[in-house]
Amino acid sequence: MGAQISDRWRPALALLLPALGGLAYLAGFDAPARLIAVNAGALVLALVCAPWGRLPAGHGARLGLAALAAGSLFLPLLTGPEAGGVARSFPLGPVQLHSGALLLPLLVVLAADAPRLGPALLALAAAALALQPDAASLAALALAGVVLAAMRRSLAFALVGAGAAGLAVLTFDAGGLEPQLYTEGVLAHVAERSMGVAVALGLLLFVEPLWQLVIPSEVRHPDTHALAALLVGFAAMAVIAPFPFPLIGYGAAPILGFGIGIGALPLRAPAPPRFQAAA
Repeated sequence: MGAQISDRWRPALALLLPALGGLAYLAGFDAPARLIAVNAGALVLALVCAPWGRLPAGHGARLGLAALAAGSLFLPLLTGPEAGGVARSFPLGPVQLHSGALLLPLLVVLAADAPRLGPALLALAAAALALQPDAASLAALALAGVVLAAMRRSLAFALVGAGAAGLAVLTFDAGGLEPQLYTEGVLAHVAERSMGVAVALGLLLFVEPLWQLVIPSEVRHPDTHALAALLVGFAAMAVIAPFPFPLIGYGAAPILGFGIGIGALPLRAPAPPRFQAAA
């Protein structure tokens, strides 16, 4: 078990290093102390969930949690708050938690291991995200669906991916929220002062998580690959348009969400070394 817990730190680094880069960005660019404290607190909680997270091992229980996560995406439509014609967040005192970034990592990990009902749960999530509307979350879900379709050789996951992509296009310009400093446009903001730092921060966001979650795998794991695709989808949408940057920008939801998602990954024994000395 100790070796398995130790192996959990590899995917946890996919969260830790970009989030630390994000904290350095906030501090170096004179963000309010409250924003730094929110991200730092979320990171501490995520680093508890990621290596030591526990979910029920039973298939039925995990499906139930996935259904709860998908259904909860409808709550902002009922409870608000609404701004600019969109309702995407859970209110938590003075902090607003973006529903897609918080719940999709858990949902994608659980759905990846449920080839029969997983696509239906992702489709339910896509319907909620379209109603919010949330094009960035839909695009991230679409990319995760495509990865699962390829790895599971599943037409159902492919249809979900295509449907989510179509909904992302339809809702791309929905809502009238003004871009927020330290949340949207992070890489452009950093590049105004130092292109080298912006490139380094971009590598932490895009390349380092892929390295930790995908490249070292001796065995192809649909859940970790889909989780990496989800993060890349969120990040790519933030580069394309003024959507929130995950991990490196202000926002507790993606830090907590990916911590919970990593914690939901099954404990696996460490992969054997690539090269072994001849006996």
